[in-house]
Amino acid sequence: MKKLILPVLAVMTLGTASAQFNLGISAGYGIGSPGHVMGTNTVSTSSSYSEKNIYGTLGNGIQANLTPGYMFGEHFGIELGLNGFFGSKTTIDEVSVPTGDYEHTQSSTQFRISPAFVIKSGGEKISVYARTGLVLPLMGSVKSEINDATNPALVTVMELKTSGKVSLGYTGAVGLNVHFGKKLGFFAEVGANSLRVKSKDTELTKYTVNGTDVLGNVPTYSKETKYVDELTNTSNNTSTNPSGTDANSAKEDLRQIANFSNFFIQVGFKITFGE
Repeated sequence: MKKLILPVLAVMTLGTASAQFNLGISAGYGIGSPGHVMGTNTVSTSSSYSEKNIYGTLGNGIQANLTPGYMFGEHFGIELGLNGFFGSKTTIDEVSVPTGDYEHTQSSTQFRISPAFVIKSGGEKISVYARTGLVLPLMGSVKSEINDATNPALVTVMELKTSGKVSLGYTGAVGLNVHFGKKLGFFAEVGANSLRVKSKDTELTKYTVNGTDVLGNVPTYSKETKYVDELTNTSNNTSTNPSGTDANSAKEDLRQIANFSNFFIQVGFKITFGE
């Protein structure tokens, strides 16, 4: 028995000795892809008319990351990314007519966690690595802004906030480490996130007409939306239940999916604790 225990203890001791805690701090930018149809761009004049699709995702934006990690040895480890995403404005719909313009844009902020496995090559000065794992948004929302000036006598501005259900995505990256001694290193990486979030509810948070706030006059049915997977003749929706809707309750509508997939590039520093 002693002959078996001693080698096991030796392996555990060596593994602990070579284990390393590390902390990465990085920032970068994501470019939304692959795109899907977001809406349309319509231009109408007295002599012509055109309409075309707008393609994109909500994945354009800045990514900031705090990433604690643990290397079990020289080549294998785990990370838990704590990620803030600050999305750029994305155009959903545009209309231009002789009397004025209509524009609908969306942007998002999210806090995500990203547990991942890491594989790293050896090398005292330079090493390469690959990372693969999951993306789980824990907090955040999509902000919609609508400016309708197609009727100069009735200019409306609306803002809406949509929250999402708990969703699961995937992430992967490859990168290069440049080591400045044993404790500090610089890294740069390229990667991709695949993330789609199902909508949970939407709330109208701002509504003005010709600069006057009229949000207080909007009934709950027109102010709040609860998303469901099926509408029936008993749903709180005038399309399927014309005579039975409740103006004092949230409208029920079919669930939507927001696409946050992107390709990204980011750079940062990593501090290593232990040998």
